[in-house]
Amino acid sequence: MDLMAYPTNPGPYLPRLGHLEFLELDEQELDTTSLQARLIQSPTRDYLFSRRTPCNTASKDDIDADTLLADLGHLAPSLAKDFIPKVHAEASFAFRLINHVDYHGEEEGYIAMSYCWKKTNRDTPRKVVEDLPFAWTREVEQFPLPTSGALFQAVLKEKMVGEGLWFDQVCIDQDSDVERATVIGAIDTVYKNARAVVVALDDVVVTPEEERFLRCYVDQYCYSGFAADQQPNARQNPPFMYQYPAFVSFFERFIESEWFGRAWCAHEMKLGRQHVFLVRCSSRYHDAVQTVMRFTTSFLHHMLALASELVTFTPTQQSKIRTLSDFITVHNNTKGVNGLAARRPDTPQMPDLEPSAFVPTVVDTFQMKAGGNPRLPEFLRKLDANRDKVCIALSASKVPLALAPSNAYQRPNIEDECFRSLLLVGLALRDPVCLCTTGTPLQLHDGSVSWLSKPTSLDTHTSRAILRRFPKSSNPIRQSSDGRAEYAQLDIIFLDLPHRSNPNPLFPTHIARARLFIHLCMQYHIPGPGMWSFWQAPDHLRLAAMRNLYIQTLGCIFDCGAQWLLELSTSQRFSHMSPLEPHTIDMLLNPHLIIQNYILLPEGQSALSSLITFLSGTLLSGIPWASGATERTHGPLITSAPVPAWLSGDPTYGGKAIVFAPFAHSKTLLIAVPEAVQAAEYDALARAWVLTSTNPFTGGAEPSVSWTLQSKGVVFGDGNFKAGLARCAETRCHRVYGPSV
Repeated sequence: MDLMAYPTNPGPYLPRLGHLEFLELDEQELDTTSLQARLIQSPTRDYLFSRRTPCNTASKDDIDADTLLADLGHLAPSLAKDFIPKVHAEASFAFRLINHVDYHGEEEGYIAMSYCWKKTNRDTPRKVVEDLPFAWTREVEQFPLPTSGALFQAVLKEKMVGEGLWFDQVCIDQDSDVERATVIGAIDTVYKNARAVVVALDDVVVTPEEERFLRCYVDQYCYSGFAADQQPNARQNPPFMYQYPAFVSFFERFIESEWFGRAWCAHEMKLGRQHVFLVRCSSRYHDAVQTVMRFTTSFLHHMLALASELVTFTPTQQSKIRTLSDFITVHNNTKGVNGLAARRPDTPQMPDLEPSAFVPTVVDTFQMKAGGNPRLPEFLRKLDANRDKVCIALSASKVPLALAPSNAYQRPNIEDECFRSLLLVGLALRDPVCLCTTGTPLQLHDGSVSWLSKPTSLDTHTSRAILRRFPKSSNPIRQSSDGRAEYAQLDIIFLDLPHRSNPNPLFPTHIARARLFIHLCMQYHIPGPGMWSFWQAPDHLRLAAMRNLYIQTLGCIFDCGAQWLLELSTSQRFSHMSPLEPHTIDMLLNPHLIIQNYILLPEGQSALSSLITFLSGTLLSGIPWASGATERTHGPLITSAPVPAWLSGDPTYGGKAIVFAPFAHSKTLLIAVPEAVQAAEYDALARAWVLTSTNPFTGGAEPSVSWTLQSKGVVFGDGNFKAGLARCAETRCHRVYGPSV
């Protein structure tokens, strides 16, 4: 297919000009001896960091660092000393810029480089300059190249007159742990104030075939007659990218670059106001001439738009395409312009910063890679990489704190210790999700088990919106240690367990009816989501346990009643599903319904399919799978909000709720909700704590009892339950420990 056959715009207005270019660079012209890094002092430093200060910093409800440190000191005194106010790091870090040795003026701006190392040996290169007696030599350090010579030369060409260049290897004194820690704590100041972030991808090489295609495509793309806010060649049949395998192959290798999996690189990209990507080409016209492809975020957005039309990418690649597309769209909308990285704009605008959800940011950061200090041994380098991730998480979530320089008395930066620090900072921020994480209990460096649980993506998939911070309390949460393990001291509300105080005599009938429902749904192959269908094979190892879990959960739903099911199925929690209609619920929960006949009708099969979908959604978000819980370890339990003694005759006051609890403690467990998250707005979180007494001879809720936290889970309650829990004022302050090893 002839690319030039597509319509082009011969007019003078070319909004896409400069989005994609090919640079021919002579590597012999690169002279690093003429470059130097010099310290930038005030007032130049103040000018570079203040002239593009965002209008709205939108921090965590305007929490200032001093207040946060004070709250952290009350919560966990030993942890507070590991942090400093971020403004101190921003004001004191050493800021250097690279420029020509003959440049004696003051920098008017700068660009920042983003890259990831291709080689494992990152020592500063040295050159022998003189032989000395007794076989000694005198060496001098050479200017270290962070990438290949051609890419670094292309980076230098991005500088405008009067601009400097910043990249970490040279602009941070790698021999000073204090300077490195201080700069890392203020790294967002560097990248958000740079005119552009230049991304050098040294692990992607454009093949000759891909280069030929892209050279032809650049003219058709730049001269297309589409408006600036439209994508050329989109919505074709077949998709445009599908018609050109060279385009697909380049794009696949591009998004598979190690750069996209690095936590630092992802953070640097989010901070930048405009971006330029540089990729080497394999073709050489002369021995020393190297071709480098240069494109902006606008062209990346274009490639993502075309790639999103293909179904041939792997699920991981599709997820990466969606994430990048969403980021660029939000970035464009924030800036209020189309075409984010036009060629060398003179007056870039700083986007307003938006607050970020704390726990999702922590989870996303720790799922990515970090290299750590390459000068350290392997084990220490991994610990340093974890420390880097803590710094990134704090910066990305706009917490006004930075890590203080490390010392010999700090806890080692194993991953669970890092999660402990971040979750405690989150609790000092009064972030409700930090109380409701459902991963495995944190294993601390001394062998003890924390009462805190590892944050996971399952904790936040229903609450990506930023929840309101839980209110301040006259008795705030505190963490301490008894020498054996850490514990939390906090106010909790114990829920009622009707099956112990007032068991329903009809519950066995509900279970029998639920067993018939599930058996018939399996027999007639009633469709449902993957949670329902994956275990349906006759010889599947999980068949019996999963079938029993569906039966038990449906039996509990029958016990809770039609109004409970109507309220839950139409709630925000299940908004992604088709709601169960009232008449459908009345039909399904009618004890006189002959299900064997109803399932033969099309409307019956549709109703049962909707019921199975609701059941599956309940199991998916109700069981704490991330902690290692399975259908063999957890099952449904009916609970209700505490009812005052003078209202004990009102069966509707406390409402009803379902929570999934471990079978191992079914006879001794109690269900409690931290007072901090009793409000109905937190109902999507795993705020039900399954507790057992640390004293095996004490089962009540006496003030002196300490508790072991066995599990957490979401409480699926109706309106009466949520209202009863929210107005409950009877709280008790208890100690809560993590499970024993």
